[in-house]
Amino acid sequence: MLNQPSLYIHSSKKICYSIRILKIFLFILIFLLLDSWLGYELKKIDGAKDTYAKYKWHEFYNMPEESIDLVFLGSSHAYRSFDPFVFDKEIGLKSFNMGSPLQKPVESYYVLKETLEYQKPSVVIFEVYWAIFNDEKYFSTKIWNFDSMKPSPAKFGYLLNVFDTDQYLSALFKSIRYHENTGEYIKILTGKGSKKFTEINYNIKPKNYKGKGFVIENKVAEKEDIVKEFKGRVKETTAEFRWDKKQIRYLDKIIKLCKEKNIELILVTAPVAPSYFDAMQKYKYNYEDIHNKVKEIALENKLEYIDYNLKNSEAALFSDKDFSDNNHLNYEGAQKISLHLAKKLKIDYLEMYNRKK
Repeated sequence: MLNQPSLYIHSSKKICYSIRILKIFLFILIFLLLDSWLGYELKKIDGAKDTYAKYKWHEFYNMPEESIDLVFLGSSHAYRSFDPFVFDKEIGLKSFNMGSPLQKPVESYYVLKETLEYQKPSVVIFEVYWAIFNDEKYFSTKIWNFDSMKPSPAKFGYLLNVFDTDQYLSALFKSIRYHENTGEYIKILTGKGSKKFTEINYNIKPKNYKGKGFVIENKVAEKEDIVKEFKGRVKETTAEFRWDKKQIRYLDKIIKLCKEKNIELILVTAPVAPSYFDAMQKYKYNYEDIHNKVKEIALENKLEYIDYNLKNSEAALFSDKDFSDNNHLNYEGAQKISLHLAKKLKIDYLEMYNRKK
């Protein structure tokens, strides 16, 4: 009988503790539901800027498992240069382009990890555009992959390592990310807004999206537009490009991951417009140093490195007309580089492909 009060108190504390846990759980649940609803409404004001990424990931996740032999990684230089349909036809394999805007090596690493959860490619081609190896801080294009990836360890790693710490809340909660649209949202609801909601339909194939992650650009750039960055410059100067240590470290992680998975990794630099390349070497960077940096990494790791800027200087494979701007190939240019690289792969890796069949 003497122990009853203490047992009663202990039981009451357990109930209070359980109620607190339940309240916290309900608060989090309600917050997440509100964030999902409000974030979606606020995002509609901006429009569907990431439709390409959503559609690409949707298409990728619906591919049969272990059906992709070749994967492309990298920035817009990857997804606007390498047409998987050309590689499929020329070599007789299945390929997919996992490139995305401003995709730096740290992003490529987690995109590759997520890819390998569903596919077992024999070859990975990583487009090493030097500009993605800088320390520039940005946010907008990081979310394109993050929002479209399924919950997974790779996505969690992407959150922690791709985003800066002050970007975590915006990455996780769309109501915070798009909070600047709140005023316009209220105006629209009250009939005073100048903008309209843009409904997002990810089931409709985006314009110029050919499929398998490849985007078509039909624009032909004018030479004046290609070199406008250097217009009026007289004094020649070539600075040293500063390589960000974090991005170099993640390139090394990509190399190690491919070796662990017995994947042939090939480093490729897609070309920039010839007029831009010439002007850049006069007024911006010493390209020989840039090339040698990547070549050194390739030699250290026994990787093949194909630099289409040097190939173009030697054999004139591309002209300014093959570009949509100073450093992106248009559709005609993409067909040229895809066919050229596919023929090379067919010769160099035919034995490996035959083993896969």
